[in-house]
Amino acid sequence: MTSDDGPAAPVVSVREATRAHGAVEALGATSAEVGPGEALVVAGRNGSGKTTLLRLVAGADLPTSGAVDVLGMPAFEARRRRREDLAVLLDGLPAYPDLTVAEHLALIAAAWGPRHRLGARPAPGVDDTLAAAGLTRVRDQYPGELSSGESQMFALACTLYRPAAVVVLDEPEQRLDADWRERARAMLRAALDAGRTLVVATHDLAFRADLTGERPGGGRRGREVELAAPTR
Repeated sequence: MTSDDGPAAPVVSVREATRAHGAVEALGATSAEVGPGEALVVAGRNGSGKTTLLRLVAGADLPTSGAVDVLGMPAFEARRRRREDLAVLLDGLPAYPDLTVAEHLALIAAAWGPRHRLGARPAPGVDDTLAAAGLTRVRDQYPGELSSGESQMFALACTLYRPAAVVVLDEPEQRLDADWRERARAMLRAALDAGRTLVVATHDLAFRADLTGERPGGGRRGREVELAAPTR
């Protein structure tokens, strides 16, 4: 995306970032950047460091060398100082066992009140969000009663329902059948069209194509960084 004053400043900037655990290299030197309303797709074989890179962007870990900036500051500072602007789905969604699916979304909406906007758009109602995610049938069920696919869509819907400028997702396609994968891709496209920035690790070729392909009005939705295969 660009403005009348030139290209927008990167929302996420990764500069020669590495992460090692002792002698084990979890992430080789990686550089990438992405602006507002764009997606950064993180691709690569298992063990190449995709989740490690997402953890660095989310501020959940620190690079061994190099730098990772989010919203104009080191990612670990953004996690602390700009918490409301970061939504992260890495290891599953922490859920309240005694709140229903619909009540989780209603809680998010109530917490933000009039500030509950998703990028440039007002947040939709709970029922519309459930319909988009294909979860209307289970709106009154508890998290522990959901199937694995329903649980994944529930986690994705809750994460995207937060009014965050930056959304970090680790393999959102996992455990989803073809219908839900299409719904998930539509939800991610809507987030980009609203001006939100996505950082997504995925093995799914359709997700990769969707998130980096051409927008209907011209220009690309995002870019891709392919991490090097791990050495054995």
